[in-house]
Amino acid sequence: MQVEHSGLRRKIARNKLKVKCQPFQDEGRSSVYLPLCRQVLMGGERITFNLFLKGLEKGEAGGPEIKFLTYVREGETLAPDWLAALSKAGIDRLYFHRRDVDKVIAYLNNHLLNKANESEECREKYYLLREHLNLSLLQSFESPHLGRHLHQVKASLEHLLPLLVPEVKHLSLISDLLYRDYTIYQHSVNVATLSMALGLFLKKSRRDCLILGMAGLFHDLGLTELDEELVNKREPLKAEEWELLKQHPTLGYRLLKGNLEMPLGALRLVLEHHENADGSGYPQGLLLDRQHPLSRILCLAEAYDGLTTHRPYRQAYTPYAALKILQGKRGSSGPAYDLQTLKDLIRFLAFS
Repeated sequence: MQVEHSGLRRKIARNKLKVKCQPFQDEGRSSVYLPLCRQVLMGGERITFNLFLKGLEKGEAGGPEIKFLTYVREGETLAPDWLAALSKAGIDRLYFHRRDVDKVIAYLNNHLLNKANESEECREKYYLLREHLNLSLLQSFESPHLGRHLHQVKASLEHLLPLLVPEVKHLSLISDLLYRDYTIYQHSVNVATLSMALGLFLKKSRRDCLILGMAGLFHDLGLTELDEELVNKREPLKAEEWELLKQHPTLGYRLLKGNLEMPLGALRLVLEHHENADGSGYPQGLLLDRQHPLSRILCLAEAYDGLTTHRPYRQAYTPYAALKILQGKRGSSGPAYDLQTLKDLIRFLAFS
């Protein structure tokens, strides 16, 4: 039986529901409901879209079925007490229907405008920009007109960059605020954030950091051209499937080529983000000295985030375990990653 939304709120406020916090299970590009973190919601403000909680109810066959239960209806004013009840229950994620993505982005835009002149709320701004980038990427990856979304994404990235200045009080946010679950969009936002922050830590120019950010956001765009079952396959890939998957850097490069908002350096990084230091990577098999100087940063940020996020087929590795894996990874004739950049990443993570 469907729980009516005001009754659901009362049950959560009174601690009458069992809450089990689990990693978000991505249903792929066809997901009907999309996650939104609780921290970007504005108490006391009118909500312009329905918000749901994910729950289990008894299905027609008698077993448990996943249901999305209405928590706040479109047009209601979001009471601060409702948010406080979610926080107390340990619920940090709500959901909205995919058809409302434009409304959610507009809501986040409005919140960002309200925060434009507030310098003390760095953490809250980061959450907002993170969610805004995630949903903007979703739109751009799925749009037949990629170019019209690139400007919006680049503008969000330029707002994010000042929050990543290399000071302890800001770097300490990064490991706490990255997405812990995997979707192609969330992974891309994480890679962009890590790449830019590491670039700033290494005193790269603002231009280089934006190149890293744009490449991080779009490095996996080519995956959208491949069959979703192949991209999300949990079992080991067959040889012919692996060869198909290895095409995604080239496919992404081709999709992005010619877009004026995409820096040429970022285009090259998209093409090279799976090249190894010893030349055993793909698609070109380039040795380190033939790669773009920033590719070694993007490659490591991509691999590190891939290891430290939850996937359907495994738990996330701890940062320490992920770094040990990266240190031990070898190609056919030497270390897969540039050892100096790996040392820089370790120093950066220790500092942050």
